Amino acid sequence: MPIIRTNDRTRNEAISEGLESFSIVDAAHGSDHLRTGELTVAPKTRVPRHTHTNTEEAMVLLEGELQALVGSQRQNIAPGDVVLAPAGTVHGFINLSDAPARLLYVFPIHEPDRVWTTPPNAPPSGFPSEQGLSGFRSPHDRPLERENES
Repeated sequence: MPIIRTNDRTRNEAISEGLESFSIVDAAHGSDHLRTGELTVAPKTRVPRHTHTNTEEAMVLLEGELQALVGSQRQNIAPGDVVLAPAGTVHGFINLSDAPARLLYVFPIHEPDRVWTTPPNAPPSGFPSEQGLSGFRSPHDRPLERENES
């Protein structure tokens, strides 16, 4: 049984400013199919909205607070909460807090594809479409705009 120590994790290339990702289990660590990793989301940072067309993804919040964006829904999540993004479902996260958040992500395959809905380093202009909130079907599905209405 392979034991993978913290020092054995592989640092992944940064996908966007404020995100740090490490592979924990993958082919290089002896897995036949699974890919798991840890993602740290810095304060006031987002995981840009994206989808995986070839697989589902499960994400467990280990530490901190995030807003999970899955399809047209947004919910606050706390440590221990799990987000499941079925294959082809647009998803992302926003860390509005002053503390980092850590996620454990799990894929049932080694090579999930990633299709960006929002470019990874798009400047946050204040418009929902540039905060990783594009892809909504109606004005009622734009959570940040609805929150800012007086």
